[in-house]
Parts: sequence; structure tokens; C-alpha cells
Amino acid sequence: MKTAAVITVTNGKRPKELAHCIASVKAQSYPCQHYLLCDQDFNKFAELKRLYPDVLLCYWDAKIGGDGYLGQRWCAAAPHMINEDVTFFCNDDDWYEENHVQTIMARIEEGYDWAYSFRKICDLKGDFLLYDNCEALGEASPVWINANHHFVDFCMWGMKTDCLKKICSVVSQPGADYDRHFYAIAKQVYPKFAATLKHTFNFRLGGNCGVQKEFFEAGNAEMLKRHNGVLPWVSNEQV
Repeated sequence: MKTAAVITVTNGKRPKELAHCIASVKAQSYPCQHYLLCDQDFNKFAELKRLYPDVLLCYWDAKIGGDGYLGQRWCAAAPHMINEDVTFFCNDDDWYEENHVQTIMARIEEGYDWAYSFRKICDLKGDFLLYDNCEALGEASPVWINANHHFVDFCMWGMKTDCLKKICSVVSQPGADYDRHFYAIAKQVYPKFAATLKHTFNFRLGGNCGVQKEFFEAGNAEMLKRHNGVLPWVSNEQV
């Protein structure tokens, strides 16, 4: 049985959202080790250590990133510091459905180097709004506003750690679109990948991404129109 690691980078400034994230990882149906990477003051680190004894914490006594970086340098370094077979990421304000890791690991056990889920869009409070059936769909479909562009959110996939170590340096660049750049590289270097076709990653609006629910509402409606009301990549209850 392959081992799995989930990596979360945090500055400790979203405690309620972080607690939700950690609880969702702990509740995974597939056992996984959660790593929390923190570069805030030592007192904050000590408090996180007290609150979450089951999570492995890494503290760095200096600010990592800044100037347009959103934790990417942590993400680029982390795969070299863990021992688990497969690596996942989860932002500190997002969370997983309980079968997220399991469904991705099942595809990897089938022989794929990496696999990705679809995502649910939730509001700032964490309440479900709608399924993303227009944007982060990987190879299932290009994004609704650009027929030549495919991507998945950085927290939607799991990849064999040995594979990730060879390309994780591409993450270490400023800006919020590093996940799109990583996806473009990953699918070229490791073309043996697959989708679970399940919406098991929960994306909370109101964080670093400025997109609002209206964007997804318009995109989903357009996708339904293009496919005559039947989206080929999802079941009817996920439209």
C-alpha cells in the first residue's frame, strides 16, 4: 500500500479555515500524513503544535516568499523533505471530501504517475455554491473562455513523490497562476495521468483568487449550452 502526504502552507492568519482544512485531511478514508509548513513567529508555531499534535509541523524562522509569492517556495521544497510515496497539497482555506485522497490513490495504484479530481466551489463561509464544470477540468475540457487552455487547481491532484521531485522547481515563481504553469509542465513530462471524474476538492472563494461565483455560473451555463445539456465528464447530479 502506497503512503500519502498532504502538504499545507500557512501563515496562521486564517485559524478557522485552517482548522477546517486539517479536520478534512484527518477524516480521509485513505490514511495520509499531514504536513503543516509555517514561517510565522515562533509563538504561532508553538500554538499550532499544541492545537494539532497529529500534524507534522515545519517551522522556518524567516519569511519565505513575499513579493508575489504565495507559498510556492514552500511547495517547491516540500517534496524533497518527506518520505511518503505520493504527495498532495491543500491550501489552508480549502478542504477535501473524505474520499479525495482515496479516489486519486486508486488511479495511481492503477499505474498512473499522477491523477486529479474536479472541484466544488464554496463561499467564504464554506457553504457549497456549485460544481466547477467550466474551468479546472484538466484534459476533460478546456476552460470555457479559452478553447486552447487546460488546467487543474494545484490542490486537485496527487503525484508520485519521486516524479514531483523532478519538476517541483517550476512552482517557485511569483504570481497566482503557478498552478496553470505546473499543469502544463506536468502533463508533458508525465503524460501518464488520469482524472477521477469526482468533485472531491472544495475551493473557497474570497482567498487569493479574485474570481466570484458569477464567473462559474456563467461558465457552467455556457458549458451546458455547448453540450446540449449533458456534460460528458460528470453525472447528472453534478451539473
